[in-house]
Amino acid sequence: MTSVMERLGIEHIPESMRHGRTIYQFTLWFASNLTVADYALGPILYTLGLPIPWLILALVLGNVLGGLLVGLLAAMGPTYGYPQIMISRAAYGRVGNLPFAIANWISTLGWFSVNAIIGGYIINYMDPRIPLYAAILITVITQFVIALFGYDIIHRSEYILSIVLGIMFAVSLALSLTKPHLLSAYLRTATFNPFNFAIALATVFSYIMSWGPYASDYSRYLPENTGKTRIIAYAALGGLLASLWSEVVGFAVAAATGNTSGLPTVLVQFMGNYGFAYAVIAVAALFLGALAANVLNIYTNSLSALAIYSKARRWQALVAGAIVGTLMAVLGGLNFVSYYEGFLLFLDYWITPWIGILLVMFYVDRVRDWRLVEEGPRVIWRALLAYVIGLLISIPFMNLDAATGGLIPYTGPMANALGGADISYFISFIATSIIYLMLMRGKE
Repeated sequence: MTSVMERLGIEHIPESMRHGRTIYQFTLWFASNLTVADYALGPILYTLGLPIPWLILALVLGNVLGGLLVGLLAAMGPTYGYPQIMISRAAYGRVGNLPFAIANWISTLGWFSVNAIIGGYIINYMDPRIPLYAAILITVITQFVIALFGYDIIHRSEYILSIVLGIMFAVSLALSLTKPHLLSAYLRTATFNPFNFAIALATVFSYIMSWGPYASDYSRYLPENTGKTRIIAYAALGGLLASLWSEVVGFAVAAATGNTSGLPTVLVQFMGNYGFAYAVIAVAALFLGALAANVLNIYTNSLSALAIYSKARRWQALVAGAIVGTLMAVLGGLNFVSYYEGFLLFLDYWITPWIGILLVMFYVDRVRDWRLVEEGPRVIWRALLAYVIGLLISIPFMNLDAATGGLIPYTGPMANALGGADISYFISFIATSIIYLMLMRGKE
């Protein structure tokens, strides 16, 4: 890989510029998921009080399904040579795709702000004289610089971070498992509840699945003939293994400390009990983890911005995203846990049906002409109709009251019948995929 600043934005990557190795798909998604944002899911899962077998099922099933979606989408990158949100034009049309580009711009800003909050907390904790807003700004500047250099530097940074974070989280996991007897209180009160199981599954699935709209952004420079199976395997495994690992650490630390706040400082305090060197490892792991994830967030955010307004330059889109994301982080930092959990669960609703249509288009209908991205129809109404119908079908299965922390007091009749369990993301994915396939086949 070269180390020069990336010249292209959302343009098609010509064959002369194709390069890279598929192993970097593993290291990129491994590093970006071995983070404190994933770690913070552990305490959330702890508070749900599920029996260990059911908790393991939610962890494994959610991560495998979410990781597989990311891998399947990443495999589209070399074929199309475009970022993921641009590939979406082939399914929805050049203008029909705009709502999804806007939604992704908002989503990436939300994730960017979450990780900026985490980085800010770490700096503020180490030196309370630095106000939280100033600490957040410091983290944003660091992440912005790497994203500015672009694709190659991002891959190289994530490769290094995958090794460093792997070692640091291995130490964290080892220490968090030194007090297994503290789980006894949890085990005595653990009971199965379908609503809590659905929350656990949704929480785990939501996090890793939400990388889906980013996937091809980091594979589009690979040679067009790169094996799709290898891309799927590397991207899926990198993401799901790291996500599962981080969540187990978070759960174990919550059990060992009794603190379920989800704040990153809990890990620092816990590891600090074993000596100053371990506290330093925790601080470094948390800060670098936020860095690994947030570089992807701001980079993809800039590509989504260009998909909305193509006349801008990538650096301008980066600056705009960094400013807005920093403001969101400062506001969200006042109430980290509710901000994070509510935002995370709400992501499912627009992304999963969007992914369903892309997967059918690429893997079932085998639409693989990259020229459709810029020369295809303005609007593909059948795809938009399938999306809307699939989303409407899923509404009775939604529990917006739980997903939004009471902001939207709606629980659908099917969710009520399931004890409050929200399975709408699976319903919208399946329904939209089937309806889209029927509509597109009916056109032939």
